[in-house]
Amino acid sequence: MLGITDIDLKQTRFYQEVLAEGRQEGRQEGRREGRQEGRRMGEALVLRRLLIRRFGPLPEWAELRIQQAPPERLEAWAERLLDAESLSAVFET
Repeated sequence: MLGITDIDLKQTRFYQEVLAEGRQEGRQEGRREGRQEGRRMGEALVLRRLLIRRFGPLPEWAELRIQQAPPERLEAWAERLLDAESLSAVFET
């Protein structure tokens, strides 16, 4: 293609800048996803501990719901925990 080889193209400043920008965006996205997952895991851990303290050992269905829930749902359940009369009341929709 116009006498330009892949090796020549990869050595251009434009290619290097685009590559560096792509790597930076990838790192930022990875950090963002890592923070989100860390937040979700932390909220799930705290909710689980509070539920166990209040209602005793959790049945498998409750463990599964906690593991699969997004952070917003975990927050809602944690707030509901304060007034709920039973474990199932915490998870009501």
